[in-house]
Amino acid sequence: MEIDLKLLQYAVVLARHRHFGRAAAALRISQPTLSRSIAALERQLGLRVFERSRRDVVATPAGDDVLKMADELVARAEAISNNLQLVRNGRGGRLRVAAGVYVHDIAVRPAAIEMIKASPSIRLELLEREWTAALSMLMVDRVDFAVLDIVALRGMPALRVEPLGKLLGVYYCRAGHPLLKKTSLRPEDVRPYPFVFTGMSRDKAALLEDIDSGFTVDSTTGDILPSVAVSSFRLGLEIVAGTDAISLGHASQIEEGIAAGRLAVLDLPWRTGQPMAEMGVAYKRDRTLPPAARTFISLIRKRVRAVERP
Repeated sequence: MEIDLKLLQYAVVLARHRHFGRAAAALRISQPTLSRSIAALERQLGLRVFERSRRDVVATPAGDDVLKMADELVARAEAISNNLQLVRNGRGGRLRVAAGVYVHDIAVRPAAIEMIKASPSIRLELLEREWTAALSMLMVDRVDFAVLDIVALRGMPALRVEPLGKLLGVYYCRAGHPLLKKTSLRPEDVRPYPFVFTGMSRDKAALLEDIDSGFTVDSTTGDILPSVAVSSFRLGLEIVAGTDAISLGHASQIEEGIAAGRLAVLDLPWRTGQPMAEMGVAYKRDRTLPPAARTFISLIRKRVRAVERP
């Protein structure tokens, strides 16, 4: 049985809007055309994908299964088309990148600025996401590659992983924090204060398990959520600067706040060595990255190496 990919795309958009008029407007087609297309899809499949009412359009149980597969197929087809455009002329497609919260701030954002200055015609989609979300977007072809901590990616056969470098972190708090008045901190001194950080893989639990009394483990993914979970470094920085929360970042990210007297490094004497993250680029093994992606990765690698500590 052959199914028209365009009909699947229409169904995915209709499921998102749950209204024929709004979906047709989003697709830039007429409502009767959309209605006929959905009916044609249901004839091809031999089942009802949607239940219609005057106010709402919802998927049937069988339709829900179809839509999940359709969403993956449509995303994959769009990714292939986009990649072919980039390979063909380097400019026709859009380069889509998801990056973990901290490496986005340290390396991806400044690399993007450098690339745009050199190639103003480049089309980029930059997404700052916590670890699980960045990986999920990569696995369903929502992005061309992801830049993130690669410690948990080694055993994933579907991915190619290219190391970028290791980044060392420091714990920090606002200047004038009560913890800075103590001569030698212990874990029990730190635990009463909220810890602000992004969600992270379970391999990174040691970064906070002895100092964050409010962290939880996601029952679905097994990932770690700190007591205050954020999706961008800048948001975490603002929370720390304005409260008694503490956090973790790279020295380059907080040096301006320290120089301005707003932030301070928090010494945790019982810990041996600084926290470390091994950053890398990950992309699907069955993909060939276009030249624009390779150029961007080179710029990101240069930025990581510029702040990497031995």
